[in-house]
Amino acid sequence: MKRKVVVFGASGEIGGRIARGCVDAGHQVIGVSRGQNKREIVDLSGVEMVYGDKNDEKFIAEKIATMEFDAVINSVPSIADVKLYHKYFKKVQNIFICSSTGTFVPLQYFPADENHPWREKTPVNFWPQCVRDAHALELWEKESFPITIFRPTNIIGYGRIPLELWGARDIEFFRKLKASEPVAIPDCKNVLLQSGYNSDLASAFVKALDFPDKVRGEIFIISCKKAITLGTYLETAMEYLGSKSEITVASTEELMKIYPDITWTNRLEFLLEHMCLDISKAEKTFGYSPTKTAEEGLIDALKWCESSGIL
Repeated sequence: MKRKVVVFGASGEIGGRIARGCVDAGHQVIGVSRGQNKREIVDLSGVEMVYGDKNDEKFIAEKIATMEFDAVINSVPSIADVKLYHKYFKKVQNIFICSSTGTFVPLQYFPADENHPWREKTPVNFWPQCVRDAHALELWEKESFPITIFRPTNIIGYGRIPLELWGARDIEFFRKLKASEPVAIPDCKNVLLQSGYNSDLASAFVKALDFPDKVRGEIFIISCKKAITLGTYLETAMEYLGSKSEITVASTEELMKIYPDITWTNRLEFLLEHMCLDISKAEKTFGYSPTKTAEEGLIDALKWCESSGIL
């Protein structure tokens, strides 16, 4: 099924991969961007680029909505985006947005699936994304708004600084490992982490275009096949970097003293939550098939960090 697709953020890390994948699959692709992204991106030849601000209602109404297309993809959506699409894209067959499995935490069972509770605010869940997703699904239920929500896990891979064990994406953590300097971490080695490769996430959007009826009004978890512990994650990074770092465990208060330049607010709360999720719904519904494990994705991310000169 060849379709005409609008990809918002087509010059970004995920959006660019989605646009490239759609072209390679034979779809006609309109890429929307505010301008050229200077980070590592894929070849966008074959993508018809339109430049403008996706948050500008006039741009959406007068430029995008006047075009003919049957699917929309936005990998970094806001609730305002959803409202604009509902207002102006009346004839679109599918609207795909990217959310996060951070909407599910804390997990009440392992592996968590799409039926896991997420509609109530918790101390650690991604509540603004919950609100946006709930609004989109309410529009589906009331008006058949053709929404599909992808919820990826921790995104990893070539072109992105990987998560570190301080709870963010601070390259200094990996610089210390590479230099075999002592590194202090929270007590997290037994915490489960499930990563998802960025190109695999992009492939999910492309594959789902072939199943327009099956994916409407649905949530899909997108990730690698299984979780690993943060201890295994750390060992993978150290082995790749040839690190001889001495790893010590410290409390949050101690970490703040050891690394005073780091803003620790909201870093560790989410890191210490188990992430173990079931991707079988996406596998069965539209043939999602991850190509990378969490360890392989981490190594690819570190290779990129080295090749780009930041590590």
